[in-house]
Amino acid sequence: MEQAFAVVLGLGAVAVSPFVPGLRPVARKVVAGGLAAADAVTSAAAVAGEHWKDLVAEARAEREAAAAARETAAELDAETITISKP
Repeated sequence: MEQAFAVVLGLGAVAVSPFVPGLRPVARKVVAGGLAAADAVTSAAAVAGEHWKDLVAEARAEREAAAAARETAAELDAETITISKP
């Protein structure tokens, strides 16, 4: 929320800067702060995306391992039944 406020404040300062002497340096600092905040959000989103991809990969691997275990168990059961028949 604070970043959005900084961006809106920066846009407002840029819009009125031609009419108010000395406001341009302040507007530039506000815009720079907004850019820094946007970079921080982008970085945090990238980290969150990597964590999400890791979770999905782990869940997929667990699912595949469970399916392989069920398949192996079914094959062993089929062999046991075949061997047990006279």
